[in-house]
Amino acid sequence: MIELLAASVALDAAGLVLAALRRSVSTTQARRISGALSASTAAGIIVAIEPDEEASQRLLAWMAHGPCKLILLGRLSPTLVAHLGLRHTDWPGDSASWSRSPPAPTYASAQSMGAIRYTPVAGQFGADQWQRPLERFDFTDEWNNLGFGAVRADEPFWSLSMPVRAATERTLAEVAIDGLPVLAYCALVDQGESSILWFNRQVGPIDSFEWRLVERFLSSWRYGELPCQPVLQEIPWGHEAAVTMRLDCDEDVESARPLRGAYHAMGIPFSLAVHTTNLDDPCHHGILREMALAGESILSHTATHAPNWGGSYEAALREARESASRLQAVTGQSVRYAVSPFHQSPPYALAALVDAGYYGCIGGIIRNDPEFLIARGGALADLPAGFIGHSQQHMLHGDCLLAEGDPLAVFKQAFDRACETRTLFGYLDHPFSARYQYGWPDETTRIAAHRALVDYIRIKAPGTLFLSENDALDFLLAKSEWQVVQHDEYFELQPPSTAKAFSPLLPTIEYAGKQFEAVAGRLPA
Repeated sequence: MIELLAASVALDAAGLVLAALRRSVSTTQARRISGALSASTAAGIIVAIEPDEEASQRLLAWMAHGPCKLILLGRLSPTLVAHLGLRHTDWPGDSASWSRSPPAPTYASAQSMGAIRYTPVAGQFGADQWQRPLERFDFTDEWNNLGFGAVRADEPFWSLSMPVRAATERTLAEVAIDGLPVLAYCALVDQGESSILWFNRQVGPIDSFEWRLVERFLSSWRYGELPCQPVLQEIPWGHEAAVTMRLDCDEDVESARPLRGAYHAMGIPFSLAVHTTNLDDPCHHGILREMALAGESILSHTATHAPNWGGSYEAALREARESASRLQAVTGQSVRYAVSPFHQSPPYALAALVDAGYYGCIGGIIRNDPEFLIARGGALADLPAGFIGHSQQHMLHGDCLLAEGDPLAVFKQAFDRACETRTLFGYLDHPFSARYQYGWPDETTRIAAHRALVDYIRIKAPGTLFLSENDALDFLLAKSEWQVVQHDEYFELQPPSTAKAFSPLLPTIEYAGKQFEAVAGRLPA
């Protein structure tokens, strides 16, 4: 069991962190506790968000009772600063100059001067080669095709928390400006029967591939000595990687046909997200009916593609219901999942999707709604069970290809990182319209780029599973319903109990340095 300790002043961050933990270890294995329990709990793992001096003393008392792991997030009390051997320093001047990125030029990327660099010490978690800017863009100031969120210097709980440095032998990651280390970002302190992992951010790395380090710490770090917690991976059992792609039909649907044919020729599932104003023209009905008969994925992209789902819960509910109704009228099939217009996913829109009967939503973008930019797909904070989210911030557009070097270098790097960190990789494009071609000079060039990326994926990871969007989200929904139950001497796996959470794919379980197929019953020791 993982227990989360957070004061009421950190309630919003606590909700986001608890949801992130549950997406990795199941809903039954992570809970929030009161401060009164923190010194006497029998849990072997605690996650604490900015504990004050009194809570810090209770945590140290708990650690003295036996083998345990502690994850600390954000600002630390003087007691914990001393316990971790941190030393205070000054904030670098003018945070905007080093934490923010300029917009990306066409055919190029842009990034902040400040970056997070993992050190050789992080090699214990397979993270020693990791680097990421605090902020980066691949399309204007909107998309980061490497998928992670922004580490701010001036926003609540998305920001760096305190200006400190850590001893070299304890530093897993540091913030560097123009290559010069200035702050500690992540540190590890092992002392006898305890291990402490600290991130200098109130929500830790919940919006980045770096969450994989947390999963490794929980599932396998010092197994046999300290408590470990089974993790449900985002890659189905028996596969090296998992990939899903789609086209978002913002202005046209029928023009998706050439790319659909190319994906059929490659033997890869094809998916469309449709905003239903397009359906006013019957010429767009044919391809949708063909896809429905073939069992291909069709998702809602709202009724009118309104920014922020129309700006209110009421507008979002209308957008969701009208879209589902019109798509069903054309295809004869109900719609299970939605794709947010512009990837904008404000909380009221997600609540409206729940109430409209959807099972999940795709979104995630570095520009806005940071709480939806999640490292792992699954259940979301403050929303009911049976509704999931998935971040797919990888936009394969002609104007996102690089003018210098390998045009697809960013997308290849994104897949490499997803493969390494056991992350379901989703990417998107848009059909051409009479008005706009998304930076592609012609369909032949676009199809060649898509084929080149698929070829790279198949060579890099021959065991890759290509999924339609519906199949990918069905798997994530089913994964969110798997439960890990801890007994005195072993863990038990319980499969989904609801019919709607069905997928023929089974999660991969990671525990004590091994991987297992998710099968109901006792987890092998």
